[in-house]
Amino acid sequence: MTHIIDHPPAGVTDRRRRWARIMSGSTVAGMVFTVAAMIWIWVDKSTVQTMLAPYLGIAGSPVTVTLATQLMGLALSAPPAALLVYLLLQARAVFTGFIAGHAITDIAAARVWRIGMILIAKGLLLPFWRMVASVLITLGNTPGQRLAALTISLDDILWAIVGGLLVAIGWTLREAARIADENANFV
Repeated sequence: MTHIIDHPPAGVTDRRRRWARIMSGSTVAGMVFTVAAMIWIWVDKSTVQTMLAPYLGIAGSPVTVTLATQLMGLALSAPPAALLVYLLLQARAVFTGFIAGHAITDIAAARVWRIGMILIAKGLLLPFWRMVASVLITLGNTPGQRLAALTISLDDILWAIVGGLLVAIGWTLREAARIADENANFV
């Protein structure tokens, strides 16, 4: 594992560390918000109809929310929420490394690569999650009013593209860490 400590000018280091502290705190807030929002959406029946149904592409359609629907919804939402929390933990670790002065390392590269892979997975799988969720919240409807809405948004495509970019950056960062390590060994 390569750990190269870069030494940029003092002003750059201070700005990077300040930014990394802000972003590190933001990741913690994001984790809390992710879990709280997932619970709130499924626990509040009116939120399922007013917020979730339009997001799923079934605005204006009848929605039946029972206790079973809420529990299955929480179960359905737990894996994507856990993946998002894992992504935020990876990002927090990268920012923590920046605070410590570890910008170009194998571990930072691996974490950036993981974040990219998660975003690719999100972009590719989220339309299918929305379809299953649309089935779930209309399952209690009478026959003929049950829906399975498969929607693909520009956001899904953009998540996958940004994920691909981060995968490439992770590969590049790994190569930069290798080269930096080789150069450090020549001195």
